[in-house]
Amino acid sequence: MQYMDLSLLLYIGMLALGVFVGSRKAVRSRPCRWLGPLQSVALIALIAALGVEIGADDQVIASLGEIGLSALAITLFALAGSLLAVTLVRRLLKLDAQGRTRAQREAGQAEGRDEP
Repeated sequence: MQYMDLSLLLYIGMLALGVFVGSRKAVRSRPCRWLGPLQSVALIALIAALGVEIGADDQVIASLGEIGLSALAITLFALAGSLLAVTLVRRLLKLDAQGRTRAQREAGQAEGRDEP
């Protein structure tokens, strides 16, 4: 097996482990306030590692002038497509800005929460 195959297996294995742990009732029943900041730190570390890897590749650096405009266009279209898809799905499912249905909002208000 190649290094890339082992890395992919590791990623899939970690994902499966996370899904298994997250699906346990004991984990879902209590709030995990630390999870959001942990995800942010992990994402920043991942982006930094990707930046270092790209910066260390001489071929990529040499061809930045050629691929720069194409990369910008792809990025902008991907961003626009993602925003459009989220907007359409929210309207289709009738979700509010927090991703709640009307029934969920009303249930939250009935419980005395001050959320709009």
